[in-house]
Amino acid sequence: MNLAAALAAVFTAGFYTRQDLQGAVCTFVSEMKDGGETGESVVKAAQGLVTEVGTRFPASERTQMLLADMVTWCLAEYYRETA
Repeated sequence: MNLAAALAAVFTAGFYTRQDLQGAVCTFVSEMKDGGETGESVVKAAQGLVTEVGTRFPASERTQMLLADMVTWCLAEYYRETA
């Protein structure tokens, strides 16, 4: 499941499995990093997806919390050391 689809499911259903969403974020970050993107551009792209998908649904505090979680996940995944 790509990140845009995962976000749409979160906003549509009103609930989500944190692990599934975090997995989608990590896949998104890995693909962008492999493509040569910087950490900053990855975070901005993820924020853009949240904004884009979120415009179809009412604004809420939950959206802001989700965005904060995703930024944290993006940075953690981008800078995670690979063994």
